[in-house]
Amino acid sequence: LNVFLETIENMYNHIVLKRMNEELSKLYMMDSLTGVYNRMAYNYKAIPLFEQCREERVPLVVMFVDVNRLKYINDNYGHDMGNLAIKAIVSAIEQSVPKDGIVLRYGGDEFVVLIPDSDDEKVKRLMEQINEKIQATKQKENVPFEISASMGYVITDESKKTLNDYINEADEKMYEVKKKSR
Repeated sequence: LNVFLETIENMYNHIVLKRMNEELSKLYMMDSLTGVYNRMAYNYKAIPLFEQCREERVPLVVMFVDVNRLKYINDNYGHDMGNLAIKAIVSAIEQSVPKDGIVLRYGGDEFVVLIPDSDDEKVKRLMEQINEKIQATKQKENVPFEISASMGYVITDESKKTLNDYINEADEKMYEVKKKSR
């Protein structure tokens, strides 16, 4: 009976430990402000998706998103308002990106979005939808400043580029958009 009870207790402890490890892994990979994946999830979520798409020869949209004028918002309205702007943009992205997409907080106000099996037309509509949702949030929150984001994207091809190469290209395209909007 003691051996049986000990075995049951060990199994229970194993299950509890497994659940705690899963929860810690989730916390480790999630951004606490926005609820999307953080930079730590890059190796565990982004790279496997990239490799799967490459292996299956499925195009992958790599989008780079940057919050516009965040320093201005923080300096003039406070960091709570800056956080509100970040969360508004992330909410718009999450509502717009298909279920099989991944959203990563790449830096303070920078996000990488990965969308498998998409094309230029779909991603342009997606970007319009994100902008519409950002504006709806701005009106709902009634904030005295503009909330907007600059976005750039590339679609993977059969080259030997790494995911990081594509992210850098998408970042450059985003920066071109940001310069034109100033």
